[in-house]
Amino acid sequence: MSGEAGVGKSRLAAEGARRAAERGFRTLRGACFESDRALPFAPLLDLLRAALAAGGGADQLGVAAPHLARLLPELAASPPDHAPVPAGDPEQERRRLFDGLAHFLVRQGDGWPLLLAVEDIHWADETSLDFLLHLARRLAARPVLLLLTYRDDEAGPGLRRALAALDRERLAAEVRLGPLSRDDTAVMLRAIFDLGRPVRADFLEAIYGIAEGNPFFTEEILRSLLASGALADANTLRDRRPGGGFPIPRSVREAVRGRAAWLSAPTRRTLALAAVAGRRFDFALLREVEGCDESTLLRRIKELLVAGLVVEESAERFAFRHALTRQAVYDALLARERRALHRRVAAALGRLAAPAPDAHLADLSYHAHAAGAWAESLEYGRRAGEQALSLYAPRAAAEHFTRALDAARQLAVLPEPALHRARGLARETLGDFDAARADHEAALALARAAGDRRAAWRATLDLGALWAGRDHARAGEYYREALGLARGLDEAGDLAQSLNRLGNWHANADHAAEAMRHHEEALVLFRGLGDRPGLAHTLDLLGMAAVLGGDFVRGTAHYEEAVALFRELDDRRGLASSLAALADCGNPLSACTALPEVDPAVLVRQGEEAVRLARAIGWRSGEAFALGCLALCLAGQGNYGRALAAARGGLAIAEEIGHLQWATHARWTLGIIALDLLAPAEALLRLEQAHAVARDSGSPHWVRATAAALARACRAAGDLARAADLLAAMLDGEPPGATLSHRVCWFARAELALDEGDPALALRIADVLVATVPPGASVRAAPAPLKIRGQALAALGRPDEAAAALDAADAAARARGARPLLWRILTAQAALHHARRSDDEAARAGEAARALIAELADTIPTGTLRSRFREAALALLPPERPTSPRQAAKRAFGGLTARERQVAALVAGGLTNRQIADELSIAEDTATVHVKHILGKLGFASRAQIAAWAARQGLLEPAPTTPRA
Repeated sequence: MSGEAGVGKSRLAAEGARRAAERGFRTLRGACFESDRALPFAPLLDLLRAALAAGGGADQLGVAAPHLARLLPELAASPPDHAPVPAGDPEQERRRLFDGLAHFLVRQGDGWPLLLAVEDIHWADETSLDFLLHLARRLAARPVLLLLTYRDDEAGPGLRRALAALDRERLAAEVRLGPLSRDDTAVMLRAIFDLGRPVRADFLEAIYGIAEGNPFFTEEILRSLLASGALADANTLRDRRPGGGFPIPRSVREAVRGRAAWLSAPTRRTLALAAVAGRRFDFALLREVEGCDESTLLRRIKELLVAGLVVEESAERFAFRHALTRQAVYDALLARERRALHRRVAAALGRLAAPAPDAHLADLSYHAHAAGAWAESLEYGRRAGEQALSLYAPRAAAEHFTRALDAARQLAVLPEPALHRARGLARETLGDFDAARADHEAALALARAAGDRRAAWRATLDLGALWAGRDHARAGEYYREALGLARGLDEAGDLAQSLNRLGNWHANADHAAEAMRHHEEALVLFRGLGDRPGLAHTLDLLGMAAVLGGDFVRGTAHYEEAVALFRELDDRRGLASSLAALADCGNPLSACTALPEVDPAVLVRQGEEAVRLARAIGWRSGEAFALGCLALCLAGQGNYGRALAAARGGLAIAEEIGHLQWATHARWTLGIIALDLLAPAEALLRLEQAHAVARDSGSPHWVRATAAALARACRAAGDLARAADLLAAMLDGEPPGATLSHRVCWFARAELALDEGDPALALRIADVLVATVPPGASVRAAPAPLKIRGQALAALGRPDEAAAALDAADAAARARGARPLLWRILTAQAALHHARRSDDEAARAGEAARALIAELADTIPTGTLRSRFREAALALLPPERPTSPRQAAKRAFGGLTARERQVAALVAGGLTNRQIADELSIAEDTATVHVKHILGKLGFASRAQIAAWAARQGLLEPAPTTPRA
């Protein structure tokens, strides 16, 4: 088992030994230490002493005692049972010693499986390594596991030879442990702090950035942070020290100091310079700073490589073996030394970067600031931050802008409002609300003090956008103020941006017509300017306004236009937003209105792309939004396991960054899924939370949407009175087709009317919902209102109309892949046919519903939830009537009558329709009709399919006796 120091070899070996002991293994463990390189058999003495202590002392040694006495002085001092071995040929003595030791160790199993573990063999002496190879050869066909661990970056020549021999003779298998991933580190941190919530992204990034997935370093850093008071609580890091680093654990400092002590003085200077240059450093840069020839610098770097402090990444680039190694070297320098070296590196970098300065902006920003070159730091920090934003690296951008702002403070000059704005936007992307607000408010104050009306407008608009996810009313105040400022600026582009922001606010306020008016005015302005980015963002917002207004057809068209433009412009943030919104068009709410002809699988792929894009650019709120949209899309198609995972991921991010709107969205989604899974208690819990958060944020759309879902959960739990109260408070006289949230509330009221025994009211509501579906070409009908209409008509004693409505609902649900709605429609059809005593139709609908319920249950990850859903769903189906043997046979063979089964068997025998007619003494036209019915009932397109089916069903008849024509 190999890996770098601290990667977890000892921890894994100890866990392996524990589990081996639980399974009946006998275990012996030994270890090497750095001082053991000159001590023969040092790692094996632990094994010997442990075996002697466990087995009753030296009496168990037997014939091996004279040989092993040479290793353990205490054995030589005890009364010998055997005469000492006379001295002989050294090689023979060595062989006898190896044989005796191996014989003794193997015998420790005494019929039981045995684990022999020796750790850190990179420190073992040559003789011990030779013995371990000898022992490995002796273990063939024996129940003994020899477990050896070593650091692969410290393997000397002797160990490399031993490993090569083990490989060559196929005596061993190697397990190499690598560092933990970010996700694994997050799991580790949650376990250490016993967190019931996800680790904050900034905290995880800070720890992972320095420990780089090394478990030991991670633990040591946490201990140092706790000891220094830098850890505010179990998930929050206080401001780091000015250099941006962490207190380096003593164990790491000592390890680096020990390795550096063997270096020559010039190489130690190069090491210090490399540490100042960064985690990775270029050979050309070091040479420029050092001013030495290439051969001299190569000798020094080779010395660093041998010491295990750096590694070669390419011919021109080297890196410290670990970030903590570099930090330990850097921290050993005095502050004055560091500043002087940073100044030298910055000057050298400036000379090397002269042909293409933008290629090294990030390094120039870092070194200029660390050197205290404040004028250069202000300029480089600003430019590097802008570059990082353009490259979708918000965390790096925020760091560069912070350096620039610090430089401005050191120079005692007021920064430009744009600098605070840029950092605020970066922090907003990262989900740091408080820091972003502070920046935007600072930008607004600076703009007002300078009389810069345009900067003041921009800061006001930014504050509105920031508050939109937390306080709807406050966001509206900022947006209205920004619109007034924009009208005074007489800038068409600024005015269009303000119209878009306020229009989006109206959309979330359920003012659909007002929202569309604002966005359409903005669209005209952007078209007049030829502003393609402005057009793309306006189309995206028009899509949202249309969807929230209940018009998914128009909304989808706008989103698709926006996606095409965003792709052309390579605007990944805009693209992620529009793709997520398109996926959202497949959510359960869309069943209350019409949809364009869109492949459900395409919607899922769009949602997945949106999540990937948002994650790649570090857009935390965008990732939360995209995950919520993807979850709804998956839930609408009945992919419950993936839907639950996406919704929970979105909720975790929204809670971490304090985004109330997306937290509402995620809880509402989880509640909708729980309703689908017939788990009313879970649905009530989630939807109570979602409704409360929606009220806190103040978005009328979300207040109504969560109230409608909560009312449906109350109805499912049997609390019809509360459901009625919730819906009465939301239905304020607006007609059912006014907005999407109104449609959903009215749909919930229609469901409630059925439960209250008022099918006439349910029918009136359903008729309005069906009639107010927005018009469009190639539009799929709204299946949910059609289902309610069919159930209401059935309750009113109008079965033919009910059947037509349910058939239309069935077709619409199938077209959009809405399996959760489809099984409920099939259940309603089964109930209708059962009431009409159409037993065959009822059986077919019931069987289809059962099959669909089984499919959906298979996607549910939790066994208990799965079984409860299956049981509750099946209980909603009407009971099956007793069937006659003839009916049972017909049902067992896909609905085929006895005569049709005869025809199918003859088709399988290769007969034509005329030959079938002769065989059965029927007209050829009749035989043709029978074949047509068989194809239709079985859903086949060819006689070959009938033949294959008949063979599977065992319908093949003996060869006919009638002569063939």
